Amino acid sequence: MKIGIDASRYVEEGATGVEWYSKHIIDGIIAELAGTEHELLLYSREKLKIGGDFSNKVLPAKRLWTLWTLSREMKKNPPDVLFVPSHTLPLRLPKKSVIMIHDTAFRHLREAYSFFQYHYLNWSTKFAVKRASKIIVPSEATADDLVKLFKCPRDKIIVVQHGFSPPEFSESEIDECFESSDVFELYGINKDLPYLFFVGRLESKKNLERLIKAFAKVVDDFPDHRLVLAGKRGVGFDKILKTVKELGLLDQVMMPGYVDEKEKAALYRNCEIFAFPSLYEGFGLPVLEAFHYKKPVFTSDCSSMPEVGGEAVDYVNPKDTDDIYKVMKKLLKDGEHAKSLVSKGSERLKFFSWKAAARKTLDILTS
Repeated sequence: MKIGIDASRYVEEGATGVEWYSKHIIDGIIAELAGTEHELLLYSREKLKIGGDFSNKVLPAKRLWTLWTLSREMKKNPPDVLFVPSHTLPLRLPKKSVIMIHDTAFRHLREAYSFFQYHYLNWSTKFAVKRASKIIVPSEATADDLVKLFKCPRDKIIVVQHGFSPPEFSESEIDECFESSDVFELYGINKDLPYLFFVGRLESKKNLERLIKAFAKVVDDFPDHRLVLAGKRGVGFDKILKTVKELGLLDQVMMPGYVDEKEKAALYRNCEIFAFPSLYEGFGLPVLEAFHYKKPVFTSDCSSMPEVGGEAVDYVNPKDTDDIYKVMKKLLKDGEHAKSLVSKGSERLKFFSWKAAARKTLDILTS
């Protein structure tokens, strides 16, 4: 069987979101296919620099790569099945096509998307619901949304939760990062600094304005603490920065921008609490990362977060600033409660594996 995969989002350096998923699920599928009779063909804009037994079809194009270039390839040389690890299918499809739809946040938080982003995501999701043979989603919450918002037949949808793999850094390498990182030096971040941590795109749908307002109250009780918000700027960043300025928190809220994997690991390893009060998540991988670093976590009580966190996190109403403040204060003051969450998080993490996700995905592709 010839299995084709859209690997245009496969990124090793600076991967976030869909790119992170694409890398891990493709790596997992390559490993699972070793020694089988199936043929794997990866489509990409540029030659892939990864190992494994597969063919790499390079389809160079600067624009409309999926809708035009990949569509043309599907018409000329269709595989037996095409897997797209992101939202957009090509217009021309082989007899069987499978797509991962990560979330429907654009329908819940329209103001967080540009006019083009919203309409493109809405169209591509409708197209996938109509044309894909099977749709993979990372959570029951996303499955429910596809049924309710897009009238997708439930039997077309299969839930395959994302996995987790620990970083390939030793503890000593992570600790040394505080000495070697120019970013940390610039922002005054060090191992002796008590701080709460968030990582992700700095945008309105991550609910950072309310998190900052809640933290402003925490500072009254814990004046030495800081809030570190790591990630690239996104839609609504101007309002986030304005909130920091209006509350006089420029010295307490640190926004170092994008951090590499080692810097991220260092920030997880040394934070007191991981904060993830997002308004909507299709899955919420950072929660699993915080479990790995044995940190107490609080997150939102909506979308997929209860499926990811289980009983190992504290939940907040993400639209209630006072609720966010109360949970942060409790985690900082009640050490025994925080320790109990850490213990539960370590156990919870065992349920998530990229190997299991790849095996289940491959079963869907080859069935």
